[in-house]
Amino acid sequence: MNISGINGTGMISGGGAPDEEYRRIIAKLLEYGIMPSGNKSADKAKLRDIEMRQLRTELGTDGSGSPNKSKYVTISATEIEQLKEKLKSKKRDDNTPEMQEKRNAAENRTGAAQQALLNQYFIKNKRFVT
Repeated sequence: MNISGINGTGMISGGGAPDEEYRRIIAKLLEYGIMPSGNKSADKAKLRDIEMRQLRTELGTDGSGSPNKSKYVTISATEIEQLKEKLKSKKRDDNTPEMQEKRNAAENRTGAAQQALLNQYFIKNKRFVT
């Protein structure tokens, strides 16, 4: 299909061609195997969602990855750096003693909650371990 002939309603037209940004968006969607809708806003949002997921995967949970910034159509280099910093900051915050204490407390509550459910089960079914 010739991508220059898609109009705003998603139909093939013989008239005006989409702008250069929309051509890149369409080409990228087709690379991912997704058929463009013909609506630039919807297609851009769809591509941005895909690229954000891919970017988060490349950056990793701690923001230490180094993605190829030129392959993203809808995400600017500035946004990539901001996300990277946000992930690094989150990792620093997660390693504080306060956060570790909160994690330990949550794990203990989970164990206590499981024990309470087991106790209720055994009492309800009158099954006691002797």
